[in-house]
This record gives sequence, C-alpha cells and structure tokens, in this order.
Amino acid sequence: MRRSVTAAVVATGLLAGCAGQGELEPGEVYDPIEPANRMVFAVNDTVDIFVLQPTAYLYKEAVPDPVRDMVRSFLDWLKTPVILANDMFQGDWDAAGVTASRFVANSPFFGFVDNATGLGLEHRDEDFGQTLAVYGAGDGPYIVLPLLGPSNARDTVGLVVDHFLDPINYIGDGPLDRDSDKTRIQVSRRVAGAVDFRARNFAAINEIKQTSVDYYARVRTIYKQRRDALISNGTPPLGAGRPNGTSGEFEQYVPGGQPAENARPKSPSS
Repeated sequence: MRRSVTAAVVATGLLAGCAGQGELEPGEVYDPIEPANRMVFAVNDTVDIFVLQPTAYLYKEAVPDPVRDMVRSFLDWLKTPVILANDMFQGDWDAAGVTASRFVANSPFFGFVDNATGLGLEHRDEDFGQTLAVYGAGDGPYIVLPLLGPSNARDTVGLVVDHFLDPINYIGDGPLDRDSDKTRIQVSRRVAGAVDFRARNFAAINEIKQTSVDYYARVRTIYKQRRDALISNGTPPLGAGRPNGTSGEFEQYVPGGQPAENARPKSPSS
C-alpha cells in the first residue's frame, strides 16, 4: 500500500512541478490555465442550468425527505470500501474502525437505513486526494473537469486511483461482468450523487450564483477551502487565519458532521 501511495505522490509532484507553481500566498489557488478552465466551467454551468438544476428541483419537490435521506445513505454506503481503503492508507486506524463498523451496521438494509449514525458512528468522507495530501503532495494546478467540476492535479490523480479502488469495478462472473454494465452502474451513481448534492444545496448554490461578482473565482475559492477542511478534518494549521479576499461559505463545514472540537488533523502512520 505504501508503494502505491508513494508512486501516486511522485506522479502528482511531477504534474505540479512541470507546471512551475512557484510561491503562493496562503489560501491562494494556482490557476495557470484559467482561460481554458473558464471555458469548461461555462459549459458545466450551462449543463447545470438546463439539466441538473431543474432535475434537482423536481427531485427535491417530488421525493419526500425520508426517501431522499435513504438515497443519500445508500450512496454513502456504496463508497465505504473506498473510504476504508483511504483510512488505512493514511494510517488512521481509529477512522478505519469507525468506517468498517458503519458498513456492518448499515449492511442489513444495504445502506438505505443509516443505523450507524444513531450508534455514534459518524460518516466521514476520505478519498485518495486527501491521502496524497497527508503524504505531502501539494494541490498542483487548479483544473475544472468536464461535468465533474472543480479539481486540481492532486485530486484528479486521486479520482483515478479511487476509481480503481472501487470494488464494483471488479465484479466477477455473471450478468454484471460486461464493461457496459459496469459503466452504466458507475454513471448512474455519478448522476444520482450529482442530483442529490444539487438538491441538498439548491438554495445555497443559487444564492452564490446570484450574488457573485465572479462566480468562477468564488467557486474556485470555495473548492480550495472545502478541500483544505477535509484534509485537516476541520482543524486549520496552527497560526493560519483566513487569507484576505477568501470567502467564508465553508466556515461552518466540518467533515463527517463531527464537532469541531473533536476534529483532529490527519497524519500518516509513523
């Protein structure tokens, strides 16, 4: 596991190094391909306006809250193997124990019923982008991915690794063994996750759109703040304040819903 993490860190470092990042102010986002990113961002926003937003609105209005909670719980349950793998890659065995316990507690109903949270087992997302950050990989250049949205070099590498960590991609013999079936499952999960996220943040996203002087720049800042919060488990580095000019949309955000006083920074095992 360590060798695979090291290889990914090296790959991310090469991506960042080739771009000539240089010195950045705390909280500043390195965006050397901003014109191209803005074009992709505009396409993604068009898809949101004409497809995702109306779909999320219908989903939010037509589907009762308890059913939407079940969908969200199921999507989180499906991600558990990837989250567990990254807990272990990071050497965070306490988090790995919680993640494994959540999977077992929610498995009787295939994740549709969240028994684990009631038992004090809080959900916390982990991904390979966060794992790379724990091992010292920097953000690298900011990238807007078609349909997937904001990312950076490190997190894009993480997306690829997480894809291969997903056990659904390795379903054995049977009717789901065909690549087309696996692709449909993954696309369906992505679409369901996007609609769920858009519905849960419907008003907030629309407000950001309406009140932003530069919507692209504001989303870029929010993405940076959110990823930093996830990587540090809600605990900012010592002495770090909010840089001038950054937004506070995610000040209240703590990964996994854990209280801020209980959050602790990630650290790889020694």
